[in-house]
Amino acid sequence: MKLVVAVIRPEQLPAVRQALFEAQIRHMTATTVQGTGTRTEQRTYRGVAKEVSLFRRVRLEVAVNDDRLETAIDAISAGARESGGWGHIFVTELADVITIWTGERGPRALH
Repeated sequence: MKLVVAVIRPEQLPAVRQALFEAQIRHMTATTVQGTGTRTEQRTYRGVAKEVSLFRRVRLEVAVNDDRLETAIDAISAGARESGGWGHIFVTELADVITIWTGERGPRALH
């Protein structure tokens, strides 16, 4: 089992979500986060120019069984590329998954 974490721009979320749904991956969590990068921007707030280095992003988390990993990565990549091409995908190992309602554990809990 793997946890796929993608950090994308907010405007990319609809296309990424649609690509995941088309790949039959329907369970995900999206969180609004802020992150830094290698650049800064000049923005004006109430007439005062400020340098901004924290940008709004979306952190998307998808837990998948090993056989669905490449499908999830391909769907996220395709959706993000279609809507701007920016982002990162991280993959980590999941030790266990438990469905609270049924008590199922492991790969069966992800279906």
